[in-house]
Amino acid sequence: MPQWYSRGPAGFSGSRVPRVRIMGVSTHVVDEPRTADLDDERGGLVRSLSAVLPGAVGTLIAGLVVLVSLVLFVWSLVATWTGHAGDALPLFQVWVAGTVVSLNALYARHTFSYVITLIGAILWLWVSVTPFLPFLQVLFQGLTVTIMIFGVVVSTAAVAESKRPRF
Repeated sequence: MPQWYSRGPAGFSGSRVPRVRIMGVSTHVVDEPRTADLDDERGGLVRSLSAVLPGAVGTLIAGLVVLVSLVLFVWSLVATWTGHAGDALPLFQVWVAGTVVSLNALYARHTFSYVITLIGAILWLWVSVTPFLPFLQVLFQGLTVTIMIFGVVVSTAAVAESKRPRF
């Protein structure tokens, strides 16, 4: 009889029960990276926008965004004060869009994740000066403000993702 069979009691069917010998135990677990889980958790858009810009490029671009926002605000303010508000962008929209984009650009200056907020702000300013029917005007402005808020949320998540270590 082979050595791996036990000489003890027979099993249910009357045959001998095989003896199991454990030769060695390994506690080493290899965990393969699951990129699908990470994409589901953080989203592909957030991961793609979380890339860190090299050197001072991010600070330079963010500074340029803030400078353009200030120039547009001063232009709209002067045009409003001189009585030629129709020649410039609406002061309220320029102030809100410029503040949101500037603060977001300064916060996310090492990434270019504030691009969605910037696009939303530009669209909001364009919708503000384009004559639409009142219902469409409100609808488009609500949509563009929602795009700006979505951009801020994505930018905040992308900055948090860029600070996490990548293995």
